[in-house]
Amino acid sequence: MAGGTETEGWALAGEIFLGIAVGVVVPLAVITLDRLPFLKAESKLQPLLTVSIGLLVLAICTATHANLFLGAFSAGITVASRGPEYRREFEQFGELVTEILKLAAILVFGALITPDFLFQEIPLLGWVFAILAILVARPAALLVSFVGANLPGKQRVAARWFGPKGFASVVYGLLVLESGIVEADYVFHLVGLVIVLSILAHSSTDVVIARQFDEAESYEQTT
Repeated sequence: MAGGTETEGWALAGEIFLGIAVGVVVPLAVITLDRLPFLKAESKLQPLLTVSIGLLVLAICTATHANLFLGAFSAGITVASRGPEYRREFEQFGELVTEILKLAAILVFGALITPDFLFQEIPLLGWVFAILAILVARPAALLVSFVGANLPGKQRVAARWFGPKGFASVVYGLLVLESGIVEADYVFHLVGLVIVLSILAHSSTDVVIARQFDEAESYEQTT
């Protein structure tokens, strides 16, 4: 039993370090090759170079069982630090791709939300948890993060209510659902409920709060 646990630990460590290595080595190699005069990509294709780096990292990590998340994270840091021109070229294109992928993930997530999901499969305690997560836990965590920040009171309140809204919860919820753990279905239900309530609460009040800020700013400028 101890030997098996130790082996699994080494395997996990190997996946972690290999993911970081792939995420650093692959971008460095691609950037170095692209800077050679006879291999440099055309200017109109520069935004796709960063995409190719991401696909290479994905393929190598998948083939070697390296950690995909650390590989992608390390690759992003490497590109931003060693090739800032590639980051600037990719910025507009990357935002568009990001929004498309986010829309696809939300579409998949929304397809799993049904009336039975909300009103039959989640007990009352789950609803209490979701409401406390939105009204208590999230604002309290953001309040701590604002320690030392010189923000006006109204901006602090708005920031605690609206942001940051993490899209990662959608992805993590889907990962939990596919993980195969004992309580995966129940945890996914709780994550889904929190996201649904958050969307309803924040999306229905963002315009009102934004208008108040605009009116306050206009008033300060006129006075």
